[in-house]
Amino acid sequence: MKDYKIAVIGDIHSNHIGLERCIGHALERDVDEFLFLGDYISDCAYPQKTMQIIYEMDHNYPCIFIRGNREDYMLDYRKNPQKNWTYSSASGSLLYTYDNLTERDFQFFEKIGIAGYYERKGLKPFRYCHGSLTRSNEILEPDADNTVQIMKNLDVDFLVSGHVHFQEEKLYDSKKIFHPGAVGISWFFDGKTQYMILHGTQYGWEGEFFQLEYDVESVVKEFETSGLNQKAPYWSKINIHTLRTGIDKNSDCLRLAMKLCKEETGIVSWPDIPEKYWQQAVKEFGIDD
Repeated sequence: MKDYKIAVIGDIHSNHIGLERCIGHALERDVDEFLFLGDYISDCAYPQKTMQIIYEMDHNYPCIFIRGNREDYMLDYRKNPQKNWTYSSASGSLLYTYDNLTERDFQFFEKIGIAGYYERKGLKPFRYCHGSLTRSNEILEPDADNTVQIMKNLDVDFLVSGHVHFQEEKLYDSKKIFHPGAVGISWFFDGKTQYMILHGTQYGWEGEFFQLEYDVESVVKEFETSGLNQKAPYWSKINIHTLRTGIDKNSDCLRLAMKLCKEETGIVSWPDIPEKYWQQAVKEFGIDD
């Protein structure tokens, strides 16, 4: 019996060039369906280019879509603009993304959920989500207490989850979790773009993981042509570093910038973190040119 193949694509983060590479690779392998796990936008330039690909995929191929925490950020900001995003390293990438979204994009994000249940005749059902089944920003780290508890209580034998930016297929007793990796701001494998094909039979699901070379420098160039590198200066440097190396320092730099701000001023409140603290943080981690 021929297995059923689902291309699982997540954490695109506006990297339309990496996305095109993964989609092309999946189509060459005659996948039957696409499952998109959210975080379509933010961090890289020209989110509208990514969204156009998403709409074309929805029109041309069998696709399932859910939203991630980045889409939730955009929807929440639309309802609560008093959150005071500014063009800065702390929130400039988010504001740039928001300013480049359309009404169609917001309507698309609103109509899709953060999780779903997959079933098809002759195949085992599975659940899928961006973060977790109840929160788009929950992180399911390997063997973490929340991960173990979620897998223990899972009502099916398989869970597919994004958000963590690494690739994994792991058993928890008789239940299996899959993480497909990140298309966009990819961790490990020298920054290669990543996705997964789920192979399904009547007996269950197996994951096949891919790490693909693509034109990273064209993605980097778009930070300049779009003006994103001016609107979120040090955040852009950090993301470019990750794109080129697969080494993620986002959280480390944010924590250090906040720590430096608190030590010198006595207070710190995201996103009000002056650029000089970001500059010190990226230099500390060897990122600044």
